[in-house]
Amino acid sequence: MKNNLFVLTIACFIAASCAVNKMQPRTMEDYYAQTGIEKYFLQEIPSWANFDQNAGCFRRTGIRYFNIDALMKSYALSYEQSIQVQASFNEEYLRFKKSDKLKTLTVKEEELLFYKVSEKVSSKLYFFDPPQFQKINLVWLDEVLGDEKKIKRLKNLLKSPAMDVAQPVLVSFCMTRDEVEKVFPDLNTKMITAELFSIYTSQGAMTPGFVLELEQFFKPNQQLMFYSQKKFAPDEFIELKRTLKLINY
Repeated sequence: MKNNLFVLTIACFIAASCAVNKMQPRTMEDYYAQTGIEKYFLQEIPSWANFDQNAGCFRRTGIRYFNIDALMKSYALSYEQSIQVQASFNEEYLRFKKSDKLKTLTVKEEELLFYKVSEKVSSKLYFFDPPQFQKINLVWLDEVLGDEKKIKRLKNLLKSPAMDVAQPVLVSFCMTRDEVEKVFPDLNTKMITAELFSIYTSQGAMTPGFVLELEQFFKPNQQLMFYSQKKFAPDEFIELKRTLKLINY
């Protein structure tokens, strides 16, 4: 009697399973064995949390932020290299999304993309190639968004003699590189954009907000000036060995 009951239970389980799945064939993705790279991805940030208080702007494009501490430990990467992997991944990911907005990357596609950009960074093909000039002018973009007068003042600054004696680098916490190029198509220079920020420091410690350690990208002998129409430098920049010189314009 017990054996008959066991057989009946198994038969019911199989029948129920078939009914739920409707005997649909499994895809190749179902058989794909993950290699564990999912531990390098942080949970996606909800759109309402993608806000920069200093600039008063939202990040409109979702960024796949990485566990920088795990990357540094697993692959013996520097902080800069780990951030470059994150940025390059997002560059490729957003390019993919642009071609098909409705499609999402499969687990296999994400993994292949991760290794592709890792190889690029290993070959020193960086998303952001820091300029080697002695003087660097970091120019904040986010604070001028939506204000034509501020945008005009910004463009006048970039045409001024101050930009001739130092390499200008545009800075945006809220926009990706692609978005900056669309909003400011005539500003053709190097950029630090949303893809490069992280909630991790170079020591692998988590922070309550996004940061970028400039010391990890620029050399100690380079002089960094931060141009802003406000009278303060944003909290996102961490300077460890020197003071970031703020120039109000």
